[in-house]
Amino acid sequence: MKGYYQPAGLLGWVNWLWILMIAMFALVMQLEVTHLNVWTIGAVVVFIIVALLTYFRRRVALATDALWILPTFGVHTDKFRFSEMSHVQFTKRTVLFSYDGEYYNFWMNRRFLNSLRKEIEGRTND
Repeated sequence: MKGYYQPAGLLGWVNWLWILMIAMFALVMQLEVTHLNVWTIGAVVVFIIVALLTYFRRRVALATDALWILPTFGVHTDKFRFSEMSHVQFTKRTVLFSYDGEYYNFWMNRRFLNSLRKEIEGRTND
């Protein structure tokens, strides 16, 4: 099963606020000049492209034994084995877990999160 993820918590907020700064730049350029200009159009186009790439390039895949975080750009893929995950907590939209001494917090859609919960709970019950 494949889906999308976003970093949850403060890291996610900071990431999206940096992207919103591009839109704020477009708004400032529009208000400074008071008519549509090339800077406003360019900044809006850049904002839309960056926001769409940020959302749709963060992919996650669910395998039978691990959670795969596919790279946004590049070739580095993170693999989180269910057997090595600890302190796993689920909320309505997020999963928080510890893996190899580091804590991860991801926002995912409910369907993917429910499948992940079933896989992890199935592993612990065996």
